[in-house]
Amino acid sequence: MKESSQQTSRRVRAVIVDDEPPARDLVKEFLSEYEAVDVVGQAGSVSEAVACIEEEGPDLVFLDVQMPDGDGFDVLERIEHLPDVVFSTAYDEYAIQAFEAGAVDYLLKPYKQSRFDTAVERVLAQHARRSREGTSASSADGAAIPDAAADDYADRIADLLQAAKAPGDAPERLYVRHGDKIIPVETEDVLWIEAAGDYSKLHTREKTYLSSKGIGELSDRLDEKRFVRVHRSHVIALTAVDHLRSDDSGGYVARLVDGTRLRVSRTYAPQIRDRIV
Repeated sequence: MKESSQQTSRRVRAVIVDDEPPARDLVKEFLSEYEAVDVVGQAGSVSEAVACIEEEGPDLVFLDVQMPDGDGFDVLERIEHLPDVVFSTAYDEYAIQAFEAGAVDYLLKPYKQSRFDTAVERVLAQHARRSREGTSASSADGAAIPDAAADDYADRIADLLQAAKAPGDAPERLYVRHGDKIIPVETEDVLWIEAAGDYSKLHTREKTYLSSKGIGELSDRLDEKRFVRVHRSHVIALTAVDHLRSDDSGGYVARLVDGTRLRVSRTYAPQIRDRIV
């Protein structure tokens, strides 16, 4: 049995919702390691999930997204009792919607026990805090993302999705704040990235987005086969390069497909030169 670092005043009652029995069995197996958690119900559809949650009133629900008669968000809209929710799905495109719905965590299948443990510890921490404060999941955690915390939520979504990937895998989407929303930007749409103090600007053909990540951290996350640092202030997508010209000082000037001209400094020029055949 795992001993959680979070001490709760009572046991946490959990319901598992997934239309695939093997997936439910895996969650139940992982939860069996936690003495503080009791599985009180399982469901394989939206209608079953709503009935089970309303009957059992659990503290925690592990919730799949896509099911035969709807999705996990339909479940949340139809229940009166709002527990802590950990989404468990094979699709990363629902991450923003999940956090806007108040999800505590978002597990991308297939996941390992260590990643699952992180989600459970996060739930137990919230449960222990609310027990001390005498609040509930529905009263303590709003469904909307506060404006002041939008950058933190964007970072959290990106970090959680990246944690679910295999080591070395580069993200296919970057999550950024845009107005009062957090939106995904496909990395294949990014032409170049510009340093903006402690932040970065992601330039696509249509728009420019501001990321709360610095250019160094972003550069480290991106696929090095597709993106290359060419200056302390610039990263370019190799597919966005129209042509290069020597600047006669050991560097280059890169013209991108959108007409942007960027200097490839002498310091970073070898990374471009190594690709010339």
